[in-house]
Amino acid sequence: MNKELYDSLSEEMQSVYNHYCLPDNLSGLTINSVILSEENKRKIDDFLTETIYKDKFMKYGLEPVNRIISYGASGTGKTFLTKCLAAHFGYELLSIDIANALSTGEAASALESVFELGNSIGKAIIFLDECDAIARSRGDKSMPEDPNVRRANNALFQLLDRMNPQCIFVAATNLFEELDVAFVRRFNIKLKFDRPSLDNIEETIKKFLHPDFTINKDMDEKIKEIIIWHARDYTGLSYDEIETWVERAMKSAIIADRMEVLESNIYSHFMDSLRVKIGYNKNNEPYLYKEG
Repeated sequence: MNKELYDSLSEEMQSVYNHYCLPDNLSGLTINSVILSEENKRKIDDFLTETIYKDKFMKYGLEPVNRIISYGASGTGKTFLTKCLAAHFGYELLSIDIANALSTGEAASALESVFELGNSIGKAIIFLDECDAIARSRGDKSMPEDPNVRRANNALFQLLDRMNPQCIFVAATNLFEELDVAFVRRFNIKLKFDRPSLDNIEETIKKFLHPDFTINKDMDEKIKEIIIWHARDYTGLSYDEIETWVERAMKSAIIADRMEVLESNIYSHFMDSLRVKIGYNKNNEPYLYKEG
């Protein structure tokens, strides 16, 4: 939150922000910063267009599209998209620290306070990560019922119905199938985030490469094919992980005083994640083997 806006808030609202909202750095982010599937890109493009005409729609009694739920594995871009949307619109991003709110036993009142803050600001994105913490199906008997969670769930339903139409509410979860169906129905847009496609991994790598760097394709193509084939069952692959590999390779290039990233350096981090190494048979053909 920018200092000028923060200073303009009442002490009570400043306290709400300090206690229940997580600060986010949105500098340099745009919608193009996030990697989206074709389906998600189409949905977001439609959402951006609708938001431009929001006031005109409301004039004719048409409800704005302002509730998004993102679901999928960790590290696939759910939170990052929310930050990019806030940067695109120039909205304040109020990221609810639901774990903190639940730990205090005051999750319902925390939600009410954050929504009050968002409603007073108007142009704000209210972001609830790990929404499954309070919005799981009540038929889920795997967890004992917590009165604090039940109160928060009831409060959230009411708050969504009363939310300032200028605000945008975004929820994210790794456990979409376990959510309360009535909660899911309240969202205009549902975005499924998949793990990175191994077929497009080179394009994904380029996405995270700083424009001042180039890639030296020093990697044996046969070894690359073997690594990618071996990774088909690797469930840990995420955009966050690929970004980490690229960042490490850029750091290595800087240390070596060059602006050229070695492709082999990036793939070595990939192999570390897979816990495999390269070996050669008696015909000098490469193969991968498990460490240890």
